[in-house]
This record gives sequence, structure tokens and C-alpha cells, in this order.
Amino acid sequence: MNKKLSWTKEAFSRDIVITENNQVVGGMSRNVLSHDVNAYLYDVQIRFDVTGFLFHKVNIHDLKADNRIIGHIALHFGKRAELQLETGELYTWKRHNMLMREWDMIREGATDAEDQEIVNYTLVRQFLADHGDINVDDTSPGTAIVVLAGLFIRNYFQRRRRAAAGIIAVSGS
Repeated sequence: MNKKLSWTKEAFSRDIVITENNQVVGGMSRNVLSHDVNAYLYDVQIRFDVTGFLFHKVNIHDLKADNRIIGHIALHFGKRAELQLETGELYTWKRHNMLMREWDMIREGATDAEDQEIVNYTLVRQFLADHGDINVDDTSPGTAIVVLAGLFIRNYFQRRRRAAAGIIAVSGS
């Protein structure tokens, strides 16, 4: 695929816009009353169905295939996550630093030497809007799902961090 995309999340918004050459090609929108997120990229339309109270589990539904589950995301302590698609492909979400200014989706191989970085994300500007780049180095059919999952996971951990900071601020008062 070897594409360069951009993403933007305006301040106080629950939506992310994904562009390619300044044309909107995708987006994500979080529901107000739940943790669920609807997302699309090109012709792929999916829903991240978040369940659980303290320990969340995420099923990925294909909205164009009668809401069929096509994968799931396992969220771990320490800001680790894994994406498993119905095809059996396994991807690891990896952040480069605590501020989550850069992160990757890595396709797991049979050995560590066979692991392959598929998508690299960077946060290039953060003021009134988060803005970043997405570099995609893959041509497989499920790549759009992987791209969307990488953004979903980062934003999931960001929301959890902000919620924890709010609880600490309130309890410290």
C-alpha cells in the first residue's frame, strides 16, 4: 500500500478525520453514551464494540457484512494491546514513548526476526487539535482495519489517561 495519510482530532471533539492528499478518506466517531467507535477508511466500515467495566474487551464488527465480528483487540496493562483478525493475523500495538507521540502496528511473524512494522503513526502537532501522520507499508486486504485499530487503541489509552488524571485531580482537592 505504501501510503501517507494524515489524521486530525479537533479539541473537545469525539471525531477523527483521516485524509490523503487533502481529501477525506476516512474517519472515526465515538458515541456519546458508550465507548463504542464507528470508523471507516476507503470502503471499509467497522465498529469497535467496547464491553466490560474495569477490564475492557473490544470486538471489531464489519458494518458492511451484517455486523459480523472480524477481529478483536486485547488491551493489557502498561498500555499494551494486540489486534487479532479473523484471518489469524496478529498485530501488536507499540508506543515509542510515554507521551504517545509515535506508535506502530507490527505484524507478528513466526519469530521475532519475522515481525514487520506495517503502520507507523506520529503526532506532529498538538495545540487546539491533535494532528498526525500515518505511514502505511503494506498491501494486504486487511490493512485498512489495522490502520483504524492503531488509531482506536491510541485514543482509547489517551481517554483512560485523561479519566485517571481527572479522578486524581478530584480526589486531591
